[in-house]
Amino acid sequence: TLSFWWSSTGIDYFRGYYKNLRAITRKETNRYVRTYIQGKPHVTVALMSPQSKAAANLTEADLIGK
Repeated sequence: TLSFWWSSTGIDYFRGYYKNLRAITRKETNRYVRTYIQGKPHVTVALMSPQSKAAANLTEADLIGK
């Protein structure tokens, strides 16, 4: 929303966001993923109601990918 962009970055960033996003190449995206994401420690959070958790029948192994 406009209020999100205004409060977190400013209107100039909002106005140029999609143009700048489209200017990024696949090569640049791949380099970013290899540098900052792939093979790096990370945390994943899943918020579920107790009812949803029970219905999904998730185990710790399901959540950590083992």
